[in-house]
Amino acid sequence: MLYPRTLLLTVVASTAFVTTQVHAADYGVFGALWPVEEPSILETIYVRLSEMEGNGELAQMEEEMKATARARIHRPHPVLGLGTTEVYNSYEVDLSITLDRDLADHRGVVFARAGTRINPLDHSRFNRRLIFINGDDPDQVQFAVEAAAAEPVKIILVNGAPLDLTEANQVLFYFDQGGMLTERFGLTVVPAVVSRMDPVMLVEEIPVPIRQVEAQ
Repeated sequence: MLYPRTLLLTVVASTAFVTTQVHAADYGVFGALWPVEEPSILETIYVRLSEMEGNGELAQMEEEMKATARARIHRPHPVLGLGTTEVYNSYEVDLSITLDRDLADHRGVVFARAGTRINPLDHSRFNRRLIFINGDDPDQVQFAVEAAAAEPVKIILVNGAPLDLTEANQVLFYFDQGGMLTERFGLTVVPAVVSRMDPVMLVEEIPVPIRQVEAQ
């Protein structure tokens, strides 16, 4: 027997609907269920801090942090990899940079184009000599202090205690934190004296005599 096309489509659609209803049936719940609960991270931290405060652990930690901070102020981390100057040597350092992008002011007006070469010495009047030393070497310290008595200089430590040396010698001692200046001037030994010699900086590695040997 032949059935109309419309009747066949109706039967197929009804079958699909029944099948969908069967697969979507609710089979119930099996096993015990509990609500999902997670402790608050902030609450956990507060509880832990309260415990530490109660047993004195927090106060001890605060004192240790203060002591560490004071120690770093009095004696910062030394600049690693530097030797002691044994023979005189000098070289030049060009501080110029080449812009890799346009520079604009707050209004968007470009005042320097990419590719422009800029020498910071053209825009600075700073002309003090920089003396880099190891503050734990008495000979180097005396060398720097004597230089400071003769002319305005900046004494920069790569190792040592700047506050103690300042108090003992009545001269300001700075510290090259992180070795940024040491790296910029390419220093490998100290003492080293950096002077302005436009359009470059002149680095001189100056050996300091060992007075103990001279005394013998």
